[in-house]
Amino acid sequence: MLGSPSKYLTPILPPYSGPYTVGSVEVEIKAPWPAKYDAIGTSVETLLFRVFYPGKVDEGKKPEHPYWFPGGNREYIKHYIKFLGRSSALGSVLARIPYVSDAVLPCLSDVPLLAPPAGKKWPVAVFSHGLGGTRNAYSQFCGSLASHGQVVIVPEHRDMSAPITYVRDFNSKSKQFKPVSYRRMMEVNETARILRTFQLVQRVREIVSILKVLLEQKIDLVPLTYLSKPTAAKVDFDWEYVDTSLEKVVYSGHSFGAATAVATVKGVHHLLDFLFERQTTAAKSNNTGAEKRPEDIEMSEIDASDMFLRPQPACALVLLDPWLIPVYQLMAVPLLVPAIANMSQSFYGWSSNMKLVYQLLTNSAVPENIRPKPEKVHLFLTKPSVHHSQSDFALLFPGFTRYAFKLPECTFETQTAVMNMNVSGCVEFLREQGIQLYDVSGDKDEGIVLRESSELEEGVQTLSKGYLVAGGQTKGWSRLDIENDITVVDILEND
Repeated sequence: MLGSPSKYLTPILPPYSGPYTVGSVEVEIKAPWPAKYDAIGTSVETLLFRVFYPGKVDEGKKPEHPYWFPGGNREYIKHYIKFLGRSSALGSVLARIPYVSDAVLPCLSDVPLLAPPAGKKWPVAVFSHGLGGTRNAYSQFCGSLASHGQVVIVPEHRDMSAPITYVRDFNSKSKQFKPVSYRRMMEVNETARILRTFQLVQRVREIVSILKVLLEQKIDLVPLTYLSKPTAAKVDFDWEYVDTSLEKVVYSGHSFGAATAVATVKGVHHLLDFLFERQTTAAKSNNTGAEKRPEDIEMSEIDASDMFLRPQPACALVLLDPWLIPVYQLMAVPLLVPAIANMSQSFYGWSSNMKLVYQLLTNSAVPENIRPKPEKVHLFLTKPSVHHSQSDFALLFPGFTRYAFKLPECTFETQTAVMNMNVSGCVEFLREQGIQLYDVSGDKDEGIVLRESSELEEGVQTLSKGYLVAGGQTKGWSRLDIENDITVVDILEND
């Protein structure tokens, strides 16, 4: 017998790479600081997010795993296909295929937060999704960080960047949902730049609001599925186990989400200075000046003193395929925190964007009179990879990725190895910044085996030389020259 067809038709994700069991809860709350953005026709009414964390297993309870398509909703499949540029008819057909929507995350739903080792607290990271992303789209990366001992918060942005998202109406008795669909736009005109800026303003507001609600107010985490019931069951999540210092938060993201992380740390108000032609140091230093305002966009003046627009304290930046063109003006603003950027082959080949990545990490676009010494920065290229290798997509749908993005080496095994490399490198980078995560440096199955090295770039510290183990092959990991070259981490045996 061939067994159940679900075995062959249901996409799967690999187990997380760290030693801790991962718990997860998705939460939606009414926004304490609502806002409306006329330019893009959106608003911040509620805050929707998923939290990944080291979980405590209840041996007497049957484990439940969250669906990758939220609630197993097939509408998400249709909108994902539409986002990828395929026809709505194809999306409708694929959404009817049995078992596809049954894909689940490897984490456990709503289990208690595990107590940390004695004398320690779990550190916090926030992850911003890219265009076409959701609160679940990067579950492998975020869940893997949690499996190494981190609390990872993943907002679902309501700025028309998700394929589709649903906003709960807390004022109605039935708590109905309002859909917010993806907005496609051309990226080569002034209109798109302005709309992207307001998307960034909204995204930063959502992130900072969530962090303030969780880390300062320490609210109860009530699972989304229980909100419509008369008696809500909160997750056993003891905030005393968590390091709630805002200055120790790690900001991370993929593509437009990486740009969001940069804007959060540097201060998104700088982008508004260009739109409203305010004369600031950053604006004067950029020879492109302020963008021309199209007459068909309604832009209400935003108070630059708004706390959500100011630079946020941070411990570090973790950037996956950062798409920095929407925030190119921020390259003139100093980067003051350590950062790591992991590039796919497709984004590494995008020269205009890579120029901005180098500017970000070296502060080379910052005026000399205010240019700080470089922080600890790292830049890596993983192979074989495409832009979607940084998310769950290439793991869930390697065949589609291989065909649609012309990556013949794309298999479940190679993409799992790529993901594990990214995770292991980021874990060691965060440990370098003093964040107490599980040490993968001596675990050959994890990925990285570090060796002692006194070699340093002039003014820029780099990760020690070492080896990377993937798919049974040991590969070199050379020293990074941030100014002139890029480290290549290669998992192909013959390349």
